[in-house]
Amino acid sequence: MSPSTGAPEVGALAPFSLPAVERTTLAEGLSVALVPSGSIPKTYVRLVLAIGTGSEDSDETWLTRLIGDYLKEGAGDLDSTALADSVARMGGRLNVGVEEDTTTISASVLSEFAPDLVRLLATVAREPKFPESELERLRADLLRRLDLAKSQPGTLAASAFRWALYGDHPYGRLLASPELIAGFTADAVRATFEAHASPQTSSLYVAGLFDRAAVLDAAGAAFGGWTAPAQPKRAAASAASARAIHLVHRPGAEQSTLSIGLPVPDPGSEDYVALSVTNALLGGSFYSRITLNIREDKGYTYSPRSQVTAHPGDAYWAQLADVTTNVTGASMHEIFAEIDRLRAEPAAAEELAGIQNYVAGTYVLRHATPGGILDQLAFLDLHGLDEGWAAAYPDRVLALTTADVQRIAADYLRPDEMTIAIVGDSDAIAEEIAPYGEVTDVTST
Repeated sequence: MSPSTGAPEVGALAPFSLPAVERTTLAEGLSVALVPSGSIPKTYVRLVLAIGTGSEDSDETWLTRLIGDYLKEGAGDLDSTALADSVARMGGRLNVGVEEDTTTISASVLSEFAPDLVRLLATVAREPKFPESELERLRADLLRRLDLAKSQPGTLAASAFRWALYGDHPYGRLLASPELIAGFTADAVRATFEAHASPQTSSLYVAGLFDRAAVLDAAGAAFGGWTAPAQPKRAAASAASARAIHLVHRPGAEQSTLSIGLPVPDPGSEDYVALSVTNALLGGSFYSRITLNIREDKGYTYSPRSQVTAHPGDAYWAQLADVTTNVTGASMHEIFAEIDRLRAEPAAAEELAGIQNYVAGTYVLRHATPGGILDQLAFLDLHGLDEGWAAAYPDRVLALTTADVQRIAADYLRPDEMTIAIVGDSDAIAEEIAPYGEVTDVTST
């Protein structure tokens, strides 16, 4: 065991090489990435479209979620049941995932059906039905999800935190209103999707075992002739942070949910890799300092964590924790104390080495499966990075010094500029949180 952290000793990381990726661009502008990998006769196929919640106007919040639900309701000459059955006969299940910057239509199927799946995903993207008959049901489901989201302290804290950072930019609008959802129409769904779905801004990823020529032929035929208008220009994010507390009052809450952070460099920055390691050392791993302090030592919380969340050209760091109400202020004190300690004193070499092995090792493990490989390729493409960046990542992590980590903390993790969002009983915690910033009640926003 490591005497400084209690973490187990970790051996040297094996040499890492990125799986071979064949890239091509179809005549219509669709980017295609092929990654032969693995020994199991399965193929993972993903079509990634440049539409997400970050594309929404202020009167469209959660409309993209409705679009994601609607895409499974039929395409071409297939209704929802026939569409689901088609993928099931290939050995898979159709998935549609809506994120902030992308919508992904995907499935993994038996290798022999890879070309068929490519054709099917093209049909979903090019010929979605968006049937009027399903609108009321889908809106009702969205309203139920909104009610659930508003009952969860973590979601409320994230919403308050993001609004403080981004304001009325789409990244700052995490929660819709019932009135907005009730006003969504099938025509609005279709118009918004057609305005954003375009071959020039979409990517097809294929990984696993598959017939390369058959997959390329299927992609060329299925996406051939796909034309779409130029995409609307997305509003650039401009996050800002100031030391203040944004409080959501939950009467009688036994816990306070904290979200504390500020904007940091995005993945295109030279400092992003070092920032990822700094995050893991400070709060982003089980043996991180904040976790050992407020979970293992103090017992204030069960599952604290810090993370770097990145969008194209933008990112923020945040420490998250659900803490017992009567130690809300004490928890904030310890979090800021750990940040200040890392800014003032370099970490021990042994402590940093353990964190470096953890970060580099988990990165390598992400490339151990076809699905993980596609996750990484999509990340690279979203942030305009090349495969050389990915191949060099583990070595860059392991080359960092304690001085590098201290510099990152000093340059970017500035407590006096950190936004604080709290969901908790304001009557019970008012006195203990007062020293940490001016309090604004945002319960009704």
